Amino acid sequence: MGHPCLESLKVMIYITGFSVLLIVFIQSLHRKIPTITIEQFYVPTLNKTAIKNTTIYFDLKLDNKNPVGIYYRPMNLTFSYFPNKTTSSSVPLCVYTLRGFHQEHHKEKHVGDKVVTGGMVVHPGGGRVVVMRVDLVGRVKFKSIAQWRRTVMVGVDVEVDKYTGEKVTKSGIHLVRSGAAPVAVVVWICPTAVILLVFSSLFNLMFL
Repeated sequence: MGHPCLESLKVMIYITGFSVLLIVFIQSLHRKIPTITIEQFYVPTLNKTAIKNTTIYFDLKLDNKNPVGIYYRPMNLTFSYFPNKTTSSSVPLCVYTLRGFHQEHHKEKHVGDKVVTGGMVVHPGGGRVVVMRVDLVGRVKFKSIAQWRRTVMVGVDVEVDKYTGEKVTKSGIHLVRSGAAPVAVVVWICPTAVILLVFSSLFNLMFL
């Protein structure tokens, strides 16, 4: 039989290692990509009373509902439109790059800017609205013991009034995950937890 003190120490090491892994597991649960909505969207070339230009104005809201902060890598925001509602093929217009930044937990951030389509003009088809397409692709990392990284691939169709150039929906429009867009998740376990587990295993072998 082993010494009572050594047995107690082994139990404490196992409990500590298990506790650390449990904390890592709990912190890894319920991590979600930020809620992203289009608050404002304006295409001047469609406005019948405004000076025509090929600029698109937008206001994007990113809402981090997680209990931990998020690091955003640079992300690409792609704009395109559908010439008419009878086709599923969109016409690409331009790409806007969102620079990386950090967002605290339970915080919102607005990215309001404009992007030039490079000469491409939105040509309205039949009907009252023009269907625009906005896609966002990038990566985020959660600020926690378990360093989760996720690929963000979301998008949405935006109906724009072909006479005013404003989006039809007054409220924010949520960008949702595309069915064909896989979400890659990579988890790194805290190095401290690994060290504790290795140490506890070696310690146990020494006193078998």
